[in-house]
Amino acid sequence: MKHIIWDFNGTLLADAQLGVDCDNHVFDTLGLPRITLADYRAHMTMPVRDFYTSLGVDLNVYKYETISRIWLDRFNQHAVAVGLVPGAMESIARLYQQGFTQSILSASYEKSLMEQCTALGLVPYMNAISGLGDESAQKKTDIGRAQMAHLGLCGEDCVLVGDMVADSELADHLGAHCVLVPWGHNSRERLEKTGRHVAGSFEELEQWLKNL
Repeated sequence: MKHIIWDFNGTLLADAQLGVDCDNHVFDTLGLPRITLADYRAHMTMPVRDFYTSLGVDLNVYKYETISRIWLDRFNQHAVAVGLVPGAMESIARLYQQGFTQSILSASYEKSLMEQCTALGLVPYMNAISGLGDESAQKKTDIGRAQMAHLGLCGEDCVLVGDMVADSELADHLGAHCVLVPWGHNSRERLEKTGRHVAGSFEELEQWLKNL
């Protein structure tokens, strides 16, 4: 293993509470019940429309496209301000110095993703930063395969670091190793049920990577 593929939201960007705040902004706008961070971590999944149906939101009444537009407008206003998870930048820099190559793979729209990564100082450490090219139904798996092909990597070369059950499933599709972190968008309990190692700190994550 020589390459680290970082998920962005929740793994590097400290945006779990922002996600809840954006959802509650949507729900206030539409007259729906609010949720807590615990609710969010218990239900958040991919594709995101399934998250709303799991909360009981009727997408025949409250159109997903409307929810998504309100949510994204709010999120993009505040994403950079929440900053990185404490210790993220220091860990990225240490791994870079140790010779690991790194990239970011996200289901965010690539234009917004690049703006956020640039503002947060991540770009110099990354061999690639990949997200959705438009508002099509392009899947994160396809983006990941394209990124790996661009970098000349195969699954065995890579470890995916993520914060959701969906990231474990994505790693399976990419044939990559995987480690999960519990400070993002899914609860530790859900992550542990995947059977993946769950690293409770960036220091633990780095040690796991060295031992892989």
